[in-house]
Amino acid sequence: MAGNENPVHALIGKLSAGAICLLGRSLSIRRIGAEYLEQAREGGGKVLYAFWHEGLLVATYAFRRQGIRVLVSQHRDGELIARAIESMGYGTIRGSSTRGGTRALFRMAAAGASGDDLGVTVDGPRGPRLQVKPGTLIIAGRSGLPIVPFAVASNNACLLSSWDRFMVPRPFSKAAIAFGEPLNIPGDAPVERLEPYRAELQRRLLDARETAGRSLDAS
Repeated sequence: MAGNENPVHALIGKLSAGAICLLGRSLSIRRIGAEYLEQAREGGGKVLYAFWHEGLLVATYAFRRQGIRVLVSQHRDGELIARAIESMGYGTIRGSSTRGGTRALFRMAAAGASGDDLGVTVDGPRGPRLQVKPGTLIIAGRSGLPIVPFAVASNNACLLSSWDRFMVPRPFSKAAIAFGEPLNIPGDAPVERLEPYRAELQRRLLDARETAGRSLDAS
């Protein structure tokens, strides 16, 4: 344990990771559109996963132990989240659109350029809900990684009264992860010209969300 690590945070993080894995093992998780992920990884390349904050719990379980580097908020709950997901095999970089943002984006881009898969909740950490923020595009452009959008749905979940309507599937329920078509961002695109790419990423994420929901309705 690092000398400056809060032991209480470390313990809560491990307990939280255990609870996520216990719930996750009870779920039946279906993946849709996996060919899009294979397309993005053609030649063994790395990717930037982009998804809505509402699906964070299922995504955290489904992509554990893959060495993905994720962006974690510097808000008060960020430390506990970081400890929990690090226990599940993720790397973390601290920062958000409101605190430590620019530095964190550059550190994420550098990690991607150096050979890490990345993960970003595109509407986190405080919303607006289901609205893509430009930070994901900046990371993708600077790192050279293709964005792989995906969305999560569950047929039996508790939706919290938080800004994101955070999704907590009930034990032994079904969940779906739907991938969308990868999106490449030009590395030389200035921030003021990213809006068409932001709108396109938002469209693909909303389409993936609809696809995930429909797949459960049909099952």
